Amino acid sequence: MTTEEIITSLERAWNAGDGEAWAANFAEDVDFVDVVGRIQRGRATIARESQKIFDTIYRGSRLELRQVSSRPLGGGFDLVHSETVMSIPAGPLAGEQRAVQTMLVHDGRVAAFHNTIKGDIASFTGHDPDLAARSPQEWDS
Repeated sequence: MTTEEIITSLERAWNAGDGEAWAANFAEDVDFVDVVGRIQRGRATIARESQKIFDTIYRGSRLELRQVSSRPLGGGFDLVHSETVMSIPAGPLAGEQRAVQTMLVHDGRVAAFHNTIKGDIASFTGHDPDLAARSPQEWDS
C-alpha cells in the first residue's frame, strides 16, 4: 500500500470500530507507542488492544486523519507524520481530541508508530507565563 492508502485505510477502520482492519495496516512485528506511552508489539496485540478501546472509551468516535509530511529514509523506508482530530460522542473522554503521529512505513505497512496527544502548553508548564513563552529548548535556562 502507498502511504496515502494506509492513511485512508486507518481512518476507515477507526470509524468502523474494527480492530482487525486497523491492525491490518501494520507490519506483523510492528512497535506501536500509544497515547499513554504503552509499547504494543505486534499486529495481534494492536488488533486486540484497539478493539478494546473501540468497544469502550472510543465507542462511536470519528477520526479524521491527514498526512502532514513524508520523506524517504532509504532502504524502502519512509518517515511519515500525520495529524488526527477525533470526535468522541460520550464517556469520560467526550469531546474533541487532537494528536500527532510518527510512522515508519516499509513495504506497504507501518513498521513503527508513535501517537502523541496534542496538549496545551500553558497546562504543561503549570501556567507559568514565563516558561510558556519560551521554546522547549530554552526551558532549562
